[in-house]
Amino acid sequence: MKLSAIRIPCLDLGEAEAYYADLIGWSKMFGSVEAGHIGFGLDQVVVILEPEEAGEFEAGRYLGFSVEVPDIHQYYAAALARGVQFTGEPEKQPWGGIMTHITDCSGNSFSVIEGKDA
Repeated sequence: MKLSAIRIPCLDLGEAEAYYADLIGWSKMFGSVEAGHIGFGLDQVVVILEPEEAGEFEAGRYLGFSVEVPDIHQYYAAALARGVQFTGEPEKQPWGGIMTHITDCSGNSFSVIEGKDA
């Protein structure tokens, strides 16, 4: 088995598309606002933006996934300059890596890490 896709609930799909493409820097693979979904390709998984569904697939929460970058301090500085919002500066973790969290335009958050072997 392998992880195939991660779905992210969005308050405004057009705003989220621009946020993830322009500010986060992910590459769009498929979809549109009109289609009701937009897919971005990461290394080995697809991230799919979709409109939130009240009571079932709501925006504004921790999403429970991490993306790994080779140099978190460089990524943090560049993303911050583009207007990406973080919950705080990258911090060394007890497990040996360095981590921070991004908060997107829908109030969702996810982790950004630099692994202990990076």
